[in-house]
Amino acid sequence: MTQEEADRHEETAFDYLLKRYNWHIVTTPQFALIDGVAYMNREITHIIEFKSRDESWDSMMHYGTYLISWDKIQNGMTMAKMMRVPFILVVYLAQSQMVLGVELATEDGALAIPDIEVKETRTQRSIEGGSVMRKNAYIDLIHFYRL
Repeated sequence: MTQEEADRHEETAFDYLLKRYNWHIVTTPQFALIDGVAYMNREITHIIEFKSRDESWDSMMHYGTYLISWDKIQNGMTMAKMMRVPFILVVYLAQSQMVLGVELATEDGALAIPDIEVKETRTQRSIEGGSVMRKNAYIDLIHFYRL
């Protein structure tokens, strides 16, 4: 997936969240530690990590878990505690045109899912490619909700 495609998916997902939940999303600069925040009535409601995948729900179910870097979760936990709002992961599945979500941290910064498996694995460095060894979290798909 190109950055342009990812940006279009992000726009589609954020437009959906605005229409469905009245969440306005403000994104952060490219190398920020979180992707953005959601707000309603001029008040921040969530810290947001956003991912888009050129996959279907069925292909996701094949894996049974969702991979995200452990650093991203830790950064979100810190921001949730600092801002006193939950940290959520929003995933757009392009092939199914679905927006999924999972709460990763509570408003006090505590991990919201107790059974996240964390291990060091080699993954793609970024949307531009490459690879890197890093601590990754594997989140069971049973924790995700269709938004």
